[in-house]
Amino acid sequence: MDYVVRPHALASLLVDAAPGIEILSLDCFDTLIWRNVNAPVDVFADLPIAGGAIPERQFAEAKARKLAAVRHARDEVTIDEIYAQLMPHANDSERAAAIERELEAEARHCYAFAPTCALIADAKARGLQVVIVSDTYLPESQLRTLIARAGGEDLAAMIDRIFCSSAFGKPKAAGLFAPVLAELGISPEAILHVGDNKAADQTAPSALGINTVHIRQFDDSTQNRLRLEAVAATVMDPDTRVSIPAFQPHRAQIAMREESAPDHVLGHDVFGPVMNDFAEWIAAEADALEASLGKPVKLLFLLRDGYLPHQAFLTRYPERAERCAAIELSRFTSTAAGFVDADAIAKYLEANIHDIPTSVMAHQMLLSDKEADKLSRDGARKFFARMRQDDWQAKILARSERFGKRLAAYLATKGVAQGDAVMLVDLGYNGSVQNWVEPRLTSAMNLTVAGRYLILRESTPSGLNKRGFLSVADYDNRALRALCESIAIVEQFCTVADGSVIDYREDGKPVRKAADIKGAQSACRDVVQQACLSFIRARRETPGMKRPPLSDDFTSRRRASAAILSRFLSLPTDEEVRAIQHFRHDVNLGTKATQPLVDLDAAQEGMRRRGLFYVKNSDSMFLPGELQQRGIHVNLSLFGSRRYGLDLRKHDFDAGQIDLPILIADGKSVSNASIEAYPTADGYYHALIPIGVAQLTIGLQLCRLYEWVQIEEVRFVHVENVMENGRSLPAIPVYDSMEQTAPGLFRCTAADGIMLVQPPIGRHSDAMALSIVFRPVVARTAPPLAQAA
Repeated sequence: MDYVVRPHALASLLVDAAPGIEILSLDCFDTLIWRNVNAPVDVFADLPIAGGAIPERQFAEAKARKLAAVRHARDEVTIDEIYAQLMPHANDSERAAAIERELEAEARHCYAFAPTCALIADAKARGLQVVIVSDTYLPESQLRTLIARAGGEDLAAMIDRIFCSSAFGKPKAAGLFAPVLAELGISPEAILHVGDNKAADQTAPSALGINTVHIRQFDDSTQNRLRLEAVAATVMDPDTRVSIPAFQPHRAQIAMREESAPDHVLGHDVFGPVMNDFAEWIAAEADALEASLGKPVKLLFLLRDGYLPHQAFLTRYPERAERCAAIELSRFTSTAAGFVDADAIAKYLEANIHDIPTSVMAHQMLLSDKEADKLSRDGARKFFARMRQDDWQAKILARSERFGKRLAAYLATKGVAQGDAVMLVDLGYNGSVQNWVEPRLTSAMNLTVAGRYLILRESTPSGLNKRGFLSVADYDNRALRALCESIAIVEQFCTVADGSVIDYREDGKPVRKAADIKGAQSACRDVVQQACLSFIRARRETPGMKRPPLSDDFTSRRRASAAILSRFLSLPTDEEVRAIQHFRHDVNLGTKATQPLVDLDAAQEGMRRRGLFYVKNSDSMFLPGELQQRGIHVNLSLFGSRRYGLDLRKHDFDAGQIDLPILIADGKSVSNASIEAYPTADGYYHALIPIGVAQLTIGLQLCRLYEWVQIEEVRFVHVENVMENGRSLPAIPVYDSMEQTAPGLFRCTAADGIMLVQPPIGRHSDAMALSIVFRPVVARTAPPLAQAA
């Protein structure tokens, strides 16, 4: 009997066990005892060693193992030997106290895995002995105590024998099972050994005839994702793996998942833990607000992005359903209702006059189509001036007041009454809806308003009652900015398929624009949301844990959620990108505008033409999703740069250049020169050749270097913004001894062939450069022609 099982199948393992089994043998760590961290070494972060204990503790163990092999021909060490290396100048009592601190740290983070506990109970009910065979530097007494502290005395009492590798001087893979068999005095066929390590828990015992079961905790993609969550946690918070472990309280529940479809996994493993912990935080915040106000608080989840948080809250707290509602309140309707005075109008104009078309602003300020068309013709400056005129301001204020009354009628249908206290719940991150609508809700309905957000990073402090699950209370502004860079993808998975609300009828019914998101996007989102809710339903029962470890508290959950989110938003997997590559984002400004969340073709073109620094001017909604195909080093560079606001320049990345020979003609003479071309991506190179104020003709002597070459781009750009995507003019090259055999692919028929580019036609006042992007295909083997003197 040698096979592999997933954790959810452990409890019923003995049902189909081979006949004649008398002893259930179990590995300890990651089989019976799991940890609330990503890797075992994370536990060492709790140890009080200046600068961080993890590397020092690892080094001490490695040194102890080398000495044990040399001095005693042993493959195993004891914890006493490890601490002799970690604290060489300490006395015995000091080392004993330090060892006790490590055991306390283990006990704080360890928990008994529930399916394994159920398997042990089944074994005892069947009359089997239960033994532990563990690769550990702990002695039997300490390991038994740890099991009792992690899983209870009742669990420890069901374990008949414990065999520790430290007591035998050899691990399981190097022969531990032979003395175990001898001490048990039983034939190998009467033992079933279960463990998570393929070599130690299956290959080694199977060679002796012992029946084995290998537990595969996670598939490869899940294991990698959890590992990258720990990476993201470290980037987000430099204290991680120094003084704080990389917490992962969701590990056990993820291990129990049976479904493996990518959409389901994304919803269950990524959105599930985050939305569950957000819901728990919202409940605690509501309770605290009610206590401070002395009256009930109505939770208002803002649709559309608040749809999944609302469903998550109802799933986690069904008993609170009457105290919360999902309301259709968008940026457009909150702003439309928010023009309570002239200052509000000025605030809106000043914030948006340079970023939003005047036609969109006019619509937002409740002007009719005819009025908007008329006022938008003469440009932003005149539009701004007219909107400051008394007659137009009076119209806007009156229309906004009527809009606010319709909004109040709508809120009444959701159970909001005059004088109520309400908590607006949304993803965040600036709380713009609250900024605009709160003055109207206060004046029109006398509401007490608070806002609670998944992420709160106010661009300008509002002074309003706002708090964030992830906020400056726990993370600096650079970390929060990094989280918010790609928040649109989270919004798309949290939203509802209905069109965005644009108005309310007099009877309070919402008026929506048509929903135009594709069915495939909605289908993917539905699967993700249902999987998220399935995680939350199971989480109420703490699946996978016999009882939660002491470190599974709100702080560790918050840190884990930040790691999960930042990993997904900055280091997405290939499966995740494929699931969302056809998603479009509704910009939600009262228009029908949408834009793709991931444009892989644009990313490929941008990387080839500008290299990594194309990202500085990309308007992608989910840039890490576009760059995922480039390898983790690209996204990790982007993540680190965003997180820490690193001052990196293009020339920092320029290396491995090619000296490209060129001819320069100014109408009077021709001269030889060379220009440096720097690698971008996929074997392409980029060169910028200054041409003054459209004055110089350039001859590119690519044929001196190559027999075949691919031309990706030939354009004129303004020197002041050479790395930007706009402000460029097409160039029309003339080719001599260069034969185009396919679009962009040229065969150089002679070494003196040339690509001639004349300056752009017309009058120009700015300095310009010729931008050439090319890829060498076949280098010229013959020596190049000598340049003329």
